[in-house]
Amino acid sequence: MAGQNFLSRASWTLVDQCVVSGGNFLLNVLLARTLSQDDYGEFALFLGAIFLLRTIDYSFISYPLSVRLCVVDDEERPRLLGNTAVLAVALSLVLLVLMAIGTMVLEEGNILLPACLCYLSWQAQETSRRFLLADFRYREAVAGDGVAFVGQVLLIALLLWIDSVTLSTALYVMSATFSLGALVHALKLRFARPDIGELRSLALEYLSVGKWSLVSYLLVLLRVQLFPWLLAAFAGTAATASLQAGLNIANMMNPIIFGIGNAIPQIAAHAHRSGGILGASRAAYHYVLFGLGPILVICAAAVLMPDLLLRSVYGPSSPYLAAAAGLQLLALAGVLDYIAEMISKTLLGVQAGKLAFVVNVVAAVAALALALALIGPLGVFGACVALLIANSVRMIGATTAIAWLISREKAKAQVVLAANSNAAAKP
Repeated sequence: MAGQNFLSRASWTLVDQCVVSGGNFLLNVLLARTLSQDDYGEFALFLGAIFLLRTIDYSFISYPLSVRLCVVDDEERPRLLGNTAVLAVALSLVLLVLMAIGTMVLEEGNILLPACLCYLSWQAQETSRRFLLADFRYREAVAGDGVAFVGQVLLIALLLWIDSVTLSTALYVMSATFSLGALVHALKLRFARPDIGELRSLALEYLSVGKWSLVSYLLVLLRVQLFPWLLAAFAGTAATASLQAGLNIANMMNPIIFGIGNAIPQIAAHAHRSGGILGASRAAYHYVLFGLGPILVICAAAVLMPDLLLRSVYGPSSPYLAAAAGLQLLALAGVLDYIAEMISKTLLGVQAGKLAFVVNVVAAVAALALALALIGPLGVFGACVALLIANSVRMIGATTAIAWLISREKAKAQVVLAANSNAAAKP
């Protein structure tokens, strides 16, 4: 029964994430082939901003909720979801202001309204999706994610067939499908009337639980997003577009990285309550191993035939065909990122966020130093080399952190065992 439960959860989280990442991949391909390099570079920067803001929501809403659901009964869940929804709306409005300010600072006022609308709709869809995932309802999330992510690809493809698509039009289409996806998710959730008296204590609890997740994953995102931003600063948005073109293919690993990663914190938290750090690690290990095989297959394909993949995705005359060497490095970096990310998720599940933070600080500092040293002389290729080395640093650090926790736990267990033995030996 336990094996069937593991297989079902692991399979459906991958199915759901394949829908999400597959839709993102097809959308990026459509826009890369349609928009100018400068416009597509702007879209890549917009995605980076979205992911950065969503990290805040995940850390202070979704992650604490997933931990809290482990200890509440079925009667309490609707009220917990209702209270959490109020906190999510309040946080989203604050983040919306940041999105608007960022858009104006970058002098992209022409996409201010569609960008903000897209962010708000995407936030509603992602938050309601996380509510389902926090309760291991991966299968039920597939329909809403299909409406949101596959729907936007179909609509934009239809618009391209009729006429053409601009960046603003694409953002409006995404807003519509994300709103519909959020509605589909919300219909599967039970919300009770929020308890105003509980909101303050719940907010403080979520802040306490999520603070280390926030700083850790802001560092993770900054480690990745600093490369397109530095490329844009040093070489222009066309260089950012070239990097994003390679990432689009390397990111075929994302369904596995995000899918398995969505399950690890809850799995580790459950196992940690009865089996400690070692039990949590063993429970997470089965999920990590489940995803490692397809990760290695994707990496092998990108390393062995990068030219074929680039031609197949972007066309035989695309300016992105020159990114073949970079794609090989990005694929190898993806494998390292998968291993490091799964260990970091395990650390969060066992409430070892400080260690995850330390690991990500070291990786982010390494990424920044390498990016500044290599992007200037080597451009896009230098960014890929820097990301590969930074991911290596993160994987080594994460592995060291979890091994140290396990060894410390074993040492404490031996001390307790020795003390009990001595007590039993005394007359």
